[in-house]
Amino acid sequence: MKIDNLSYEETLAELEKILKELEADESTLNASVDKFKKGIALYNHCNRLLNKAEGEVKIVLKDSNGNAKDEEFVMEG
Repeated sequence: MKIDNLSYEETLAELEKILKELEADESTLNASVDKFKKGIALYNHCNRLLNKAEGEVKIVLKDSNGNAKDEEFVMEG
């Protein structure tokens, strides 16, 4: 399973699975570190997907006549 090919929902599910495994504390130290590293990679992938989606979001605003118009969402900073 290549992380870059996962959807946001799939990535989040994998991240939750790893979190539960780490919380169960049944792994060796090395296995826990490996899971932690994978969790960080999954977290970073989620952030990339969210940033991409945020760039595609449109905000619907009303103009002075009360008509709805689409406007690109621009993230400041």
